[in-house]
Amino acid sequence: MGRPLVHTDDLDELVSEVTDLMSTHTVAPADAGGFIAEVFGFHLPGLSLLEMDYGMAVRVTAEPLPGYVAVSMPLAGSLTASHQGRRFEAVAGRSAVMGTPASRLVMDWEEALRLLVIRVDLEALQSFAARLVTAQLEKPDLQFDPVMDAPETTAVLGQARLMQQVLADGGTGAVNPLVTAQLREQVMSTLLLGQPNNWTSALRHRPETAPRTTISEAADLMQTHADEPLTIEGVARAVDLSVRALHAGFRRELDRSPKQYLQQVRLERARADLVAAEAGSGVRVIDIAHRWGFSHPGRFATAYRHHYGEAPAITLSRRLR
Repeated sequence: MGRPLVHTDDLDELVSEVTDLMSTHTVAPADAGGFIAEVFGFHLPGLSLLEMDYGMAVRVTAEPLPGYVAVSMPLAGSLTASHQGRRFEAVAGRSAVMGTPASRLVMDWEEALRLLVIRVDLEALQSFAARLVTAQLEKPDLQFDPVMDAPETTAVLGQARLMQQVLADGGTGAVNPLVTAQLREQVMSTLLLGQPNNWTSALRHRPETAPRTTISEAADLMQTHADEPLTIEGVARAVDLSVRALHAGFRRELDRSPKQYLQQVRLERARADLVAAEAGSGVRVIDIAHRWGFSHPGRFATAYRHHYGEAPAITLSRRLR
């Protein structure tokens, strides 16, 4: 669930601490009585994951969210929300609330509710949307539908769970920034391409055609800076393309996506490190995998075996003998 951030039976303390995590809001209990509220979570640049269990039925009222959007997904129980002139229910496993700066957000939580909230900085989301559509730096005035239905809820929840697993294994300070940058970009992509918004048609429009020389430049950039926290958005910006044009160009010229190409480059660098390992150095497969942005040892081993026909441990042991 993440690091413990809040644990209290005092309403004023609860509101104060969650305000620091999110923004100004009020919490009105539906009934008098004791409770124990808990919040767990992680913070990354531009994105936070919070799991909340207040142990009581409450009404949460927030003014228009200042500079961020928040996906509120029931993990157990349900809530009823009023946002952007609509009133609707969000139920565990079926739907969620997309809170935005467009209007006040009011939510009635039932006592059994356990909630996962994904907080995404709006400026980062706008910048990523602009890069998906065009090579220009203009930032769109994004407006999202407040109701998130089952397919999008399932996709976002799966990505959030993966991110929680990765962060829980090492903590935000220990996780390779190559990994966190990719995870954050995946969440933003899902929100922009899956959740209906005023840029949906532009995001799905056929991208411009990227010159072959520009795709080569992007590939060279990945080769040269594979040890840095590259994102596909950053590579596209560097070669003055939209993300979608970069993706289409890689598919056309290299028969793979930019992400697959970058993974292949990093696999090659990891293999080179395994082959170059010196006896007595104490180097481990997991150290090399982490250095090149592979946070899950099992997935690294599977990808390595697929490309090189042997487990990375075999490559390393052969060198150390």
